[in-house]
Amino acid sequence: MKANKLYILLLVVIGISCSTVKKVSRTEEEESYLNTQYYRLFIDATKHALFGNNTTAISMYSACISQFPERAAPYYQLSSIYLRENDIEKAREYAIKAENLNDSNIWYKAHLANIYQYENNYDSAIVLYEEIVREKDDLETKYNLALLYSQIHKNQQALDLLNELEDEIKGNRRIYLMRHNIFHNMGKYDSAIYELESLIKYFPEDMSNYGILAEYLSEVGKNKYAKKVYYDLIQQDSVNGLALLSFADFYIKNNKADSAFMYYEKAICCSDLDKEDKISIIIGFIGNKIFLEKYGERVIKLLDVMNKTENDFRVYASYADIYIKLQEYEKACQYFDTALYYEKNNLLLWEQAILVNNYLGKNEKVVQLAEEALNVFPNQANIYVIKAYSERELKNDDMAIKDIQNALNLKVDSDLKIQSYNLLAEIYRENNLHNKSDSCFELILDIDPENLMIRNNYGYYLSLRKVRLEFALGLSKLTIEKDPDNATYLDTYGWILFQLGDIKEAKKYIEASIRNGAYNNAEVLYHYGEIMIQLGKCNEAIEAWEKILELDEGFDIKERLESVRKICE
Repeated sequence: MKANKLYILLLVVIGISCSTVKKVSRTEEEESYLNTQYYRLFIDATKHALFGNNTTAISMYSACISQFPERAAPYYQLSSIYLRENDIEKAREYAIKAENLNDSNIWYKAHLANIYQYENNYDSAIVLYEEIVREKDDLETKYNLALLYSQIHKNQQALDLLNELEDEIKGNRRIYLMRHNIFHNMGKYDSAIYELESLIKYFPEDMSNYGILAEYLSEVGKNKYAKKVYYDLIQQDSVNGLALLSFADFYIKNNKADSAFMYYEKAICCSDLDKEDKISIIIGFIGNKIFLEKYGERVIKLLDVMNKTENDFRVYASYADIYIKLQEYEKACQYFDTALYYEKNNLLLWEQAILVNNYLGKNEKVVQLAEEALNVFPNQANIYVIKAYSERELKNDDMAIKDIQNALNLKVDSDLKIQSYNLLAEIYRENNLHNKSDSCFELILDIDPENLMIRNNYGYYLSLRKVRLEFALGLSKLTIEKDPDNATYLDTYGWILFQLGDIKEAKKYIEASIRNGAYNNAEVLYHYGEIMIQLGKCNEAIEAWEKILELDEGFDIKERLESVRKICE
């Protein structure tokens, strides 16, 4: 019995576990009648427990306790049921009552000890196991007690018990392994090694023991000895996949990549290493960014070897993951396509493929993949939203709006709602449906009143239309209070002030925006120029707008610039 496992003992024994206390005032006929009533109720309850009818069984055992509170067995059975239902507190409560009523029943003690063990209450478990050992001096009980001693670092007591056991049973694998663990925890590494060597001595045909010794030697820094054990193991069993894999890990740990990948390749070619183990090798590499950056191409070669024998979508998905880590996104997309050819019921795979294509700006491919994914997973709101972004880029606004509405009809969190309403607001605004656009912004602010990006954008769009300017100023004011160095927010606030006619204040905030990084932003420079014109500083305006032409030839400023030049002349 392992220390981290909980064993549930379901006893249906009645005569041994039930204590019967005869009262002087009862006749033998009355006592017999009561016993019959008790057994009938107890047996019926136990039948329900055996068939999993726990609610009925609990009710019947409780009735049994109510009528016969001195009987231990119903408490024990209730404890077992609550344990199965993971109600540890009630399981412990009833187990204690059962053990108190019949403290000579070793099964009750073991049951309660297991509950204590599950709760990491090793001291209480040990007290019970020590009592059990005194009453039942068997090998398994001693082993369990030694295990408990080791859990609370009573190492000598544990070793004494294990030595007793070894006198009775020679060459028991569990004894060597436990002694090994105890010596390791005590820092007695040579003794820990000796126990593993003894394990090999008694079980020379079990190749896994060599692997355990080699891995431990590597762990404690005895690399030369570890390498020798690995060599011995490989010579005896050259197609032992786990041994080859362990040897490869040993070489990686010691920065010998050439030898490591040689053994990784041999391990992947071994028939005794199942597909899950082989794939887990690659997945382990993918999860280690530093390792993959250094050895990515070698890992791909391992995948090439695996791909010859293992026709599994995870192999292709692993290719894709590696190429993403290596920032070779086009190749990643190709392997996602192949992975999805073999496996269409993996949502994560669809999402990764869609996101990578979205990152590359392949909007038509995103739409195609999203439609295929939604055929399999029709309730994934995030896929609808990603598809909507691509539809918008493709100028399919009606389809984008439909996708967002489909997403909002599903159960979505507040972040996805905000994202959806914001996309709707932008689409409506671009189509001059300003009332609908404003309504979407209002819905976002109902969800998150202090969303600075939304407050900024909403306020700026109102300023461009020159409507509700005081309201727009209020929206924008919070953004510069919360983030006073944000160039975008400063520009918006300044531009709203400009639209309200407060030119001097507008100049202050636009200049602050430029100082905070917007000196190469065409839109901010345009705003600055308009302010300079209002202040009678045409040359400053012309200088700013000429810079716009250098930065962005597509910015529509040429006609306005020429008119200002004529005015200034």
